[in-house]
Amino acid sequence: MSKNNWEQTLGGLQQDIASIKDKAGTFSTKFKGVSKQSELLKIAFLSHRLEAQRRSLAWTRGYASIMKDRKKLGASLGVATVGLILGGIVSRDKASAAKTGLSGFNATLQGLGETDWAVSLGQDLRLVPENGITPGKTWVTWGSLKSALAQLESEASYGVKLGNLDSVISRLLKRGELVYFALLRNKPIRLRRVGP
Repeated sequence: MSKNNWEQTLGGLQQDIASIKDKAGTFSTKFKGVSKQSELLKIAFLSHRLEAQRRSLAWTRGYASIMKDRKKLGASLGVATVGLILGGIVSRDKASAAKTGLSGFNATLQGLGETDWAVSLGQDLRLVPENGITPGKTWVTWGSLKSALAQLESEASYGVKLGNLDSVISRLLKRGELVYFALLRNKPIRLRRVGP
């Protein structure tokens, strides 16, 4: 092999190596971005799942309350009717008016079922009304859990790896924002953790 061919081959290899390095750097940057997004999605999914569970439970509790107290049913239907009328006036569309009325009725039911909520921090991540907590689990207030999740989301946005659900729960249990529940004579009391 002549010196010219050798230099051309070496020059070609150097260009290939530079191109590979460039592509690897681009891929690494993209991978970091995707990894960061996946960590953020873990918290978003967990928050969304718990919020959907809370809304569903509130709606069910609201429905149960109007079945017990017929006066609340009349008020709920009144809200739905006002929603239908206003929706019809504004949109002049029957389907839109019906949707507005049902939305108002559902919001009323959900509002009637609202209460202070507790979340069990375990594999099931169960949400219950505060007065429905049971012994043998770690229970925290819904409000303090939302705050802790927001903090974890902030950490994930800076590149902190959260891991799987067990790891996320473990991180949550170490958060100072959490307000825990204890049962005293079968009544829940709120406790703040003291210390690290």
